[in-house]
Amino acid sequence: MNNKEIALRIRDLRMRRKLTQDEVAEVLGLKQPAYCDLENGISAFKAVHLDKLAGFYGLSLDELLHGDQPTLNMCDNASHGYLQSHVQNTTSEELLKRICDLLETNTSVIRELAVLISHLNRRGDQPG
Repeated sequence: MNNKEIALRIRDLRMRRKLTQDEVAEVLGLKQPAYCDLENGISAFKAVHLDKLAGFYGLSLDELLHGDQPTLNMCDNASHGYLQSHVQNTTSEELLKRICDLLETNTSVIRELAVLISHLNRRGDQPG
C-alpha cells in the first residue's frame, strides 16, 4: 500500500465518522495544515501516527490500512494444501463459511449422483 492509498483510506475513515481535520489533527498532536498534507499524500504518515489513528478509530493497524479487503494466504494442511482466506470482518467470515458449507454439500450430492449413475450403468449392461 503506497502513501497515497494510505492517505485516501485515512481520509475516508475520518469522513465516514463525520470528523473534521482539526479533530483528527488534535489526536495526532498536529496542526490542521500538517494533517491536511498527510491526508492529501503530500507528507507520509509516520508509524506513530498510524498507531494513534488505529487506537482512535478502535481498529487494528491492519484494519486501519486495509479495511474490509480480504487478504489471501497459502496454507498447508497436514492432509492437503488449501487456500485460506483471512477476512477482516464478521460478515465476510460468515459468508465464507456459508460458501464452504455449500461446496461441501455439493460435493456430497455429486458423489451420490456418481454412485447412482454407476448403478444405472451396471443395470444397463445386464440382459433384460
